[in-house]
Amino acid sequence: MSKSSFHHPRLVSGFLVLLATALLSQTVVEEKEDSMSAVGKMIPAGFVNKDVIIPSFDETGKKTSELQAATLTRIDEEHLQATKVIIDLLADDPTQNVRVDLPSALFNLNDRILRSGERGTVTRSDLETSGDTLVFDSRTSIGSMTGRVRTLIFDTSAVSNETTPPIQPAPKAEN
Repeated sequence: MSKSSFHHPRLVSGFLVLLATALLSQTVVEEKEDSMSAVGKMIPAGFVNKDVIIPSFDETGKKTSELQAATLTRIDEEHLQATKVIIDLLADDPTQNVRVDLPSALFNLNDRILRSGERGTVTRSDLETSGDTLVFDSRTSIGSMTGRVRTLIFDTSAVSNETTPPIQPAPKAEN
C-alpha cells in the first residue's frame, strides 16, 4: 500500500469526526414564543375571555408590554379575535412608551401577526398616528397602517424640556 493511500482514509475519517463534532456542538436557537401566542394556545376554541390583561416581560423580568382586551376569543387553531384592544409598549424612557388602540384585532398564533381592519390609533407622548387598517409583526416589531393615515406631531418642547428662543425683531435700517 502506498503512503498516499494509507493516509487518505485517516484524512477522510478525521474530517468526518471534525464535521460531526462541529455539528453536534452547534446549539439550535429556538424562536422564543411571545406571551400572546403562549396564552392563546391555552384557550379552548370558542371560549370567550372577558377583561383580559396579558403582560410581557424580558429575560430580566422587566415588563416590556401589556395587552388589554374587553374580550379575547380563540376562533380556531390559529387565530385569536379580540375587541377593544389596548397594547402598551413600554420603553426605558417613559416618554417613548407607545399605546395602540384598536376596536378589534385578529392575531395569528403561528406567524404572530396582529391585524385590524378597523380604524386604530398609535400614540406616543410626542405624536399620534391613526389609520384605517393596521398590521403588526410581533416577531420583528414592525408594523404598518394603511387607508386614511393621519399623523399629528405635538409640540416636543414639553417633552424634551427645550425651549425655543423668542423671535427677535429685525434691526431697523438707518437712512
